[in-house]
Amino acid sequence: MSEVESKGRERTVLPAGASTQQQAAESARPALTARNGDASFGRALAAAREARGLSQADVASHLRLHLRQVKAIEQEDLSALPEGPFVRGYVRSFARLVDLPAEPLLSLLNARLKPTDPLRAGSSGGVAVSPLQQAPREPMSGRMVVGGAVAALVMFAAFGWWTMRSDEQKRASAPLEPPPASVATPAQPSAPSEESQAATTAASAAEAATSAQPAAVTSDTALRLSFRDRSWVEIRQADGTVLLSQSNAPGSAQTIEGVPPYTLVIGNASKVDLEFRGKPVDLAASASRDDVARLRLE
Repeated sequence: MSEVESKGRERTVLPAGASTQQQAAESARPALTARNGDASFGRALAAAREARGLSQADVASHLRLHLRQVKAIEQEDLSALPEGPFVRGYVRSFARLVDLPAEPLLSLLNARLKPTDPLRAGSSGGVAVSPLQQAPREPMSGRMVVGGAVAALVMFAAFGWWTMRSDEQKRASAPLEPPPASVATPAQPSAPSEESQAATTAASAAEAATSAQPAAVTSDTALRLSFRDRSWVEIRQADGTVLLSQSNAPGSAQTIEGVPPYTLVIGNASKVDLEFRGKPVDLAASASRDDVARLRLE
């Protein structure tokens, strides 16, 4: 008797009144408990899906994925899928849809990731985990709400700062009231007072500081990103320090300064406009088929 037949006969037969969740869990058990490294998160998800009477197209519709991505998950074809954090989210949502516990499946997924993958989670060798993967394990909609709220707070703070600066500039540039007229002979006009000279000097210094401010923002090494749709971005400078790692709301913009060369990973790259050294950067040339751009700017 083959090993497959032996496993099939060892499968527990559920009573007719068993719930769909129990049926899905029982169908996925052989794939999760296989020995000699044969455990498979893809086969477990496929078995649970079939137990619930769902097709791959049904799963793609529920999870808002491409049909080819659902097939790649069940076949464990990681080369056809995007970065590690995205795949973990897909597997977690897939497990929730077919009533399976997500953690055993994610453990099997981590074992399939390449050891050299900088986005691999849960490694025991002390490899640094990218901040992109350290995001809270919550539904994508929750992360979008949190990201939008953070972006709104940043915009409000910037508006408040700009308003305060504008008021200060108006006060500094407002003409001072002339001093009371002093009694003087027509042949000897009074000299400008020390207070008037000090006010004029202060106004000149304020105007000089204001005119110098834009030059600091638009330096030769600055990166400027404009987002026409939501996008995850990670930017590192020459020494590996992370300058930006977050989800960016539609209509927002970021100006980043650091030490080039920069290493960038940009999700939804077709909806992002990037400028470096005052010139636009073509992200399409560096984007994968999943619209994730990886590039290095010097």
